[in-house]
Amino acid sequence: MARETKLKCRSLLERTEYYDDEGEWRIAGSDCLLLSGATLRAWARVTRQVLGMGAKVIMLEAGKSAGQQFARSLLKVGLKPEELKDATQIFLTQGGWGMVSAQVDAKKKSAVFRIRNSVMARQIKSQEPVCHFLTGYLAGVLSVMLNENIECNETTCGGMGGNLCEFQAVWF
Repeated sequence: MARETKLKCRSLLERTEYYDDEGEWRIAGSDCLLLSGATLRAWARVTRQVLGMGAKVIMLEAGKSAGQQFARSLLKVGLKPEELKDATQIFLTQGGWGMVSAQVDAKKKSAVFRIRNSVMARQIKSQEPVCHFLTGYLAGVLSVMLNENIECNETTCGGMGGNLCEFQAVWF
């Protein structure tokens, strides 16, 4: 990660805005909130119980929309598309989503994100991947970053054992 990009991203996180009179917290102009990992996991669990496989689609689409909005807000405050990968790694890691790393090669149409200690997979035992919101989020960021129609697949999930989630991009 280039030092200049890292400094821009850190500066962005350090310049969060909180409005006491409105109860609002913003990063790069984006409306944010603090939410515990336990609350997020409970939301995902209850959604799956009520909606079955439809919950996966909802979480993927909500994540994709959030990732696109995040990426667009960073572009709006001056980051370049090629800086979004590093910004996403820093933002998600510092935001408590887990330790994020990524390799993106647009020319080869290859992108892999790895998240160690994913907030969605912590304390969950599953026979299938559980990080649907993150899967969509990463697809949303990549779609804006590369100006392409991109989806992601979670190919390895910490919820299935281990401590690593891996997400691979698929170009359409």
